[in-house]
Formats: sequence, C-alpha cells, structure tokens
Amino acid sequence: MVVVYVDDIIFSSDLDHLTCLFIVHMKVEFEISMLGKLSYFLGLQIAQFPKGIFISKSKYLKEVLKKFSMEEFSLVST
Repeated sequence: MVVVYVDDIIFSSDLDHLTCLFIVHMKVEFEISMLGKLSYFLGLQIAQFPKGIFISKSKYLKEVLKKFSMEEFSLVST
C-alpha cells in the first residue's frame, strides 16, 4: 500500500522483501529520507502493534476539549 500526500509518502507491506525493493526503486528515482515507523501523519496518531494498527485523533480531541474548557468532563464509552 502506498499513500502520497503532496511531498510525503507512506508505504507498507506485510512482506519485508517488497518493502526493501520499493525503497531501492524510490531511492533510484528520488531523494528520500527514511523516518522509521509511522507515528503521526496529517493529524492522525498511528500506533503499530503485532496484531494490527490503531489510528486515533486523541491529540486533536484534547485540543478541542481544552478550547471549550471541557477537559475535566467525564468520559463515556460509545
């Protein structure tokens, strides 16, 4: 899977050899830097675990709650 946003690119594969091959081909065509595992992108927080990937916007939510002085309100599961 490859995601491109302006000059940022995210790529992923469950096969390590495909990931390495993609990196080699990209380096031939473009000047790139590898930043390691993805943890934050376009306002999304990404946590990678062996059983899957968790995507959240908790940082954004905390900022919204703070803006409206609602940080101390009780949480409710939905």
